Amino acid sequence: MLKESSQLEGDNVIIDHLPIYKYRILFWVVFVYISTIVLQFLEEVIYIQAILFTIFMFLHLTLHWFSGMFQHHYAWLYFFLQCTLIFISAFIMPQGSPPILIGLLPILIAQSIHRFNHSLKVILVVVLLYLPFSFAIIVNYGIEQLPFFVPILFFIMAIAVFYSILYVRQVTAWKRMEYYLSELQQANQKIEELTIVNERKRIARDLHDTLAQGLAGLIMKLEAIDIYLQNENNERAKEIVRNSMNQARMTLKEAREAIDDLRADSIAEVNFSHEVDNEIKKFTDATSIVVIKSFDSLPPLSSLIKQHVLYVISECLINIAKHAKATEAKISIWSKKGNLLVLIEDNGIGFDSSKKGSQVGHYGLLGLNERVRLVNGEININSEKGSGTRVFMKIPLT
Repeated sequence: MLKESSQLEGDNVIIDHLPIYKYRILFWVVFVYISTIVLQFLEEVIYIQAILFTIFMFLHLTLHWFSGMFQHHYAWLYFFLQCTLIFISAFIMPQGSPPILIGLLPILIAQSIHRFNHSLKVILVVVLLYLPFSFAIIVNYGIEQLPFFVPILFFIMAIAVFYSILYVRQVTAWKRMEYYLSELQQANQKIEELTIVNERKRIARDLHDTLAQGLAGLIMKLEAIDIYLQNENNERAKEIVRNSMNQARMTLKEAREAIDDLRADSIAEVNFSHEVDNEIKKFTDATSIVVIKSFDSLPPLSSLIKQHVLYVISECLINIAKHAKATEAKISIWSKKGNLLVLIEDNGIGFDSSKKGSQVGHYGLLGLNERVRLVNGEININSEKGSGTRVFMKIPLT
């Protein structure tokens, strides 16, 4: 109810402050003023009364112009002052009173419709205006003329009321349009903010999946080189150095592709199983951990699924190499009932899965969840200390 009341008050303020509304009132009052002067001077020239009438019409227009100041309970004061000016003008310009009464009273009735928006109050305004109107007609023209003027006032009032209702509807529609435009602007601003947040997350994922993973792989290879050099196994050390150089070039290439946002285009052209094999080969070359793979025949995959699943597999292998202290890992990929299923296991030391993603600076597991969510999939990470880790993904292919 309060919201409805405030909306009504807002509409009234808008109506009162629309220039087109005020200019139409100005034109009509000036027309009534000229008509009154002409009718009065045709019967009797009265200069003093004409000057007073001019002053009253000026005050009448001034009240119309500043009608927006009369809010809430002061609305009745506005109608009282306007009625007083109209009826005094009708008595000081007796022969010109019909244009005053018939031309200006309907405007007040129309204003009461959108000012009060209440049937009983509008009826009360009509009654309070008709009684002085009838009295003014009887005094100026006699009671026998009353049946002639009353229908005319009814007709003019009906036109004014119809116009007022139509105009209020137009203003209400304009107000609603303004409201929806404001809501649309706020929604667009919110979308921009969410877009920026999502873009920052995407950049964070790409940096992690290219630079962070690539550098982590290089560090592991450098550590392996150091061990082989200490054991004077120079040939194996040289072989890992060559692999490290190739990996560094690949990491640089992927970083550039991520920066140029080209990865989504290139990923569509690659063979998914071949890329998984490459990830496994890089992993075994760097760690010597045995990987048992099981790939079923897969249906065509979208570039988005290929991209995110490859990143998830790569991240899991990096985590096994860095944290698991495992001697064996398993990767199984198959499809069933319109879903792509991926299972990655290791026999390492495991971790407390209830605390995954809670450590500041460890964003790998958080990235896994984000990537699987982006393809409308589900991921389940189970691990216990001393019992290895099991990562299972279920991704819809449609």
